Amino acid sequence: MPTIPRAWLGWIALAAVVAGGSGTALWHQQAQRQTQLRQQQAALNVPITTVTALGRLEPVGEVLNVVPPASAAAGAQVRLKRLLVKEGDWVKPGQLLAEMDSLPRLNRAVEEAEAQVAIAATQLRLAAARQRSQLLSQSARVARAEANVRAAAAEERRYHQIYTQGAASASLYEQRLLALETAQAERSEARAELQRLQTGVETDSGPISLEEASARRDLDAAKARLERIRAEREDALVRAPIRGRVLSVLTRPGESAGTQGLLELGQTERMQLVAEVYQSDRQRLRINQPVRITSPALAQPLQARVTRIGAIVRRQSMINTDPSANTDARVVEVVAELDPASSQRAADLSNLQVKAVFGS
Repeated sequence: MPTIPRAWLGWIALAAVVAGGSGTALWHQQAQRQTQLRQQQAALNVPITTVTALGRLEPVGEVLNVVPPASAAAGAQVRLKRLLVKEGDWVKPGQLLAEMDSLPRLNRAVEEAEAQVAIAATQLRLAAARQRSQLLSQSARVARAEANVRAAAAEERRYHQIYTQGAASASLYEQRLLALETAQAERSEARAELQRLQTGVETDSGPISLEEASARRDLDAAKARLERIRAEREDALVRAPIRGRVLSVLTRPGESAGTQGLLELGQTERMQLVAEVYQSDRQRLRINQPVRITSPALAQPLQARVTRIGAIVRRQSMINTDPSANTDARVVEVVAELDPASSQRAADLSNLQVKAVFGS
């Protein structure tokens, strides 16, 4: 058997050590790679329990845009005359917020209408007084006519007896008979006039004369006109529809009240999140789900809970600052009400764009 040189034995031993070390390193690399693959596969198998979405903060009940009533601007351009509140003020329902420049004109119209009502009421009282006076006068005429008939009838009977006894001429008797017939005709005429005065228009309080009925209609028409003008004047007074805070003033005195309205109101003591969640994530949402809200404008996150999940898929309206983000996504609107502490901190941040994380 040939003998291997001693120098070669060293090189062979070194090669064996190197080969063994390389094999061991390769085995360790393969083991690490398999571990990483298993970890990645396990991560893929873990269900996603949170949903992230963009949203905005707003008062509960949304922000109300206060505008003058439509009838206030009918047929004319209406401008703001006086603004009685400023940004940050709290108002209560029915509180006067602003006056439009049509108010002075409508105040004069109300005064004129009130004067017309007073005149119509006076005419009605005069008509009623005339009716009572005419009734009393005509009743007295009827009484006098009946007395005349009784006297003429007695005189006619007396002269008839004398005439039949031959103590009076026929002409004297005929004069007394004519007097009786004249008295009876006057009585009939007086009774007819009294009946005419007593017969009028039927009302809930009884019959009234035609003159009094006409005066009542005039009074009712004057009152209706007054109510209409008062309603028009009320339209020139802008009042708060809800209790809330003045978030912004959109129109200044002297400016025309356009489509943007006069000011914005919101109930900022209760704030909510309105988030746009991708339609594919809707199935992971539920009512009363906790929400964590963050933004660079917030010193610390806000807390909320889901109160409403929209049933309509819409186009995304809030855009992410990431240029690679999808700007034409389909989303569902989700509303979450902030807790009292978070609402207090967010009261001055209406319409702030935030990031919302819906937890498990």
